[in-house]
Amino acid sequence: MGARPAPPGAIIKMWKPEKNSLHVDSRTSPTPHGRHHDDPAAVTSNVRKAGLICTSIEAEDPDNRIRLTVDYPKTRNDYTPFLNMEVKIDKDGTLDTRLYRKPQKKLPTLHSSSHHPLSVKEHTIVNMYETADNVSSNSTNKHHSERMVDELLLNNGYTNRVLDRIKDRRKNKRSTPPRRSRDREAPDTVTTPKAPLPSDRRTPKIKEAAKSLQIPARVATTPGKKLRDTLTSSRPLDKKKCPNNDCRTCTALNNSGNCRDRNLVYEVKCGYPECRQNGIGLYNGETYRPIGDRFTEHFRSANNPTAKSYKDMPFAKHYATHHQDSHPNLELKVLQHTSTTVDRKIKEARFILKNKPDLNNRDEQIELRKYLV
Repeated sequence: MGARPAPPGAIIKMWKPEKNSLHVDSRTSPTPHGRHHDDPAAVTSNVRKAGLICTSIEAEDPDNRIRLTVDYPKTRNDYTPFLNMEVKIDKDGTLDTRLYRKPQKKLPTLHSSSHHPLSVKEHTIVNMYETADNVSSNSTNKHHSERMVDELLLNNGYTNRVLDRIKDRRKNKRSTPPRRSRDREAPDTVTTPKAPLPSDRRTPKIKEAAKSLQIPARVATTPGKKLRDTLTSSRPLDKKKCPNNDCRTCTALNNSGNCRDRNLVYEVKCGYPECRQNGIGLYNGETYRPIGDRFTEHFRSANNPTAKSYKDMPFAKHYATHHQDSHPNLELKVLQHTSTTVDRKIKEARFILKNKPDLNNRDEQIELRKYLV
């Protein structure tokens, strides 16, 4: 069930055997009967009928791969686990349900000291209490399920003060009548920029600053890069190799990167001494494509600056003005790798503001506004 197609595949696989057995033979028609993906559940009067149901479903499988097991209580007062709840049939025939956690999952959950935003932890705790209420059939079982969640959270570093505050918030939310959809204000946010979580104290200040400046954006925080991401790799022996023996991009990078690197901010500058002395011939850019493809475009524009397709490019203008009939001498440097388009555009604008390259125009700022506003 770990792959994406697994749940739909399990539903399709189980549907036909159930249709040909449970809905045909009156002896194996349980009431009620349900299934969550490949986990069926049924209420029967005895163990023999439960075994008959499993046998009839297995017999309808042409591949002979379906194997069902029967979980039943040893005594009338025992509960039977099913998914995240455990079930018991009372003497009057009603179902008695409450929260259940597998023995191997009883202790670990989202720890209080984890590097997640405080809002994520609070929403996780609220959802745990909501699940405990939803799977419990009566007030006694709700108290039992809530006590189980309390014990789980206390073992993971949360205090009683935090849990009481979240419980009070849930009570107040349930007592407040929900607003009708026509009374709700239309959202005025245009985009949702994501930023690594600085701290739980600074995050509200950042959101308040965006609101006070009337920026049409809803700021969302992410956990950021973890130590595990730096020290581990799923494929540690894989290395990017240049497909060419004499690569122009790798030579310009001077072993500081690879021509197949992508999704980054880069710097290209003219390598002639007079340009270095005068501080000209500098360009900062960004690309999602491999850096080798982008650098080749800069090199071709510098090598043929009068071409119609290149004449408006930055190094075509530079070489047409300062180095006519000269071979391009370009140096390349990777400034920073990025993760998303918005992140790449913002970091490009920051480097342009910091380095003040003479070959850049203001089009980058206009392009950035398209992604933010």
